[in-house]
Amino acid sequence: MLNLAFIYIILIFLVLRFSVTLFNFLSNPKLGKYKKHFSSKVSVIIQVTTDSYSLIKLLTALKGHDYQNIEVIVTQPVKLKSSAELRAICDSDPRFQLRKRNSFTIEDATGDYLLFLEPQVIIHDGLINSLIYRVKVFNLTLLNIIPMASPSGLMNHILLPLNSFVLFNLIPLRLVRLFSSPVFAAGSSECMFFEAATYKEYNWQEKVNKRIPEAVDVVRAVKEEGLKAETLIGHKLISLPAPAQTNRLFSKTAAQLLKAFGDNVFGALLYVLLVVTGPLVMFLNYEYSLLILPVGLIFLSRLMISFLSGQNPFWNVLLHPVQMVFLLAAVIRETYLRSRRLIKTRFV
Repeated sequence: MLNLAFIYIILIFLVLRFSVTLFNFLSNPKLGKYKKHFSSKVSVIIQVTTDSYSLIKLLTALKGHDYQNIEVIVTQPVKLKSSAELRAICDSDPRFQLRKRNSFTIEDATGDYLLFLEPQVIIHDGLINSLIYRVKVFNLTLLNIIPMASPSGLMNHILLPLNSFVLFNLIPLRLVRLFSSPVFAAGSSECMFFEAATYKEYNWQEKVNKRIPEAVDVVRAVKEEGLKAETLIGHKLISLPAPAQTNRLFSKTAAQLLKAFGDNVFGALLYVLLVVTGPLVMFLNYEYSLLILPVGLIFLSRLMISFLSGQNPFWNVLLHPVQMVFLLAAVIRETYLRSRRLIKTRFV
């Protein structure tokens, strides 16, 4: 009887997750490429911790971008030495500024809009025009864009799709804008677009200790002030190459899941246990002839998430069991690390 009740709970949970994924798939929450052109000044802020090849690629793309009325502010830690190539790019264009500071200062920006980008992203023509159009039409304070990421290599095929899996299973993205409740919050720190005057009024930096704000936290903060925020997929306008180091991606997956649960470790662990161990329990205790329902729901969910995120559905379906094991391991590891930090804080 206990096993039967647990199986029913897992089935209901599967149906709910499938419903969220289906809503995301049908509503297609992607940033469109709009043809209307604007002339407002946009301040592009890039905070870097390393002088990497990807940063040079991003600056080169901004230099040749179709939207020209921009100022690009690269904030680099004082102790980090700037490369000759970085200095040459900034010196050759008056729109580019290299600031040797440990954190971005809002007084540096003079644009009507603020575009926060991480150095790893790749932007394409039409992005800034589309951002401005969307913000104007829907009167948004924050437009958060999730870049499309394409895995390469076995570990990236295992780890990279987990962020999309968690996101499209948990949050109906279209409801982030339609509902004012902070419960509907999702985002990615790679690309955040603000209306500058409102940003300066509320000073989001001070609320996050003068760092580039974590996207989910900012979306919630914007909504708590009664302002509008929206989260969309970048589609073909902004992308994110697969990272060479998988350790950071492993930690980021767990951190994103915990953020989705408001840093509630118990809720995140319960979710992962149901996602990972639930189907396994059903497989061991269910009649094989009736397994078509849960298997079908999982299969269709992975297909829809793959098409939404621009990933290969074959690899996501094939590697699904392995991905779920890594998801469980990532959350357990993050929970353990947070517990250690909490214990150290209390006893220091």
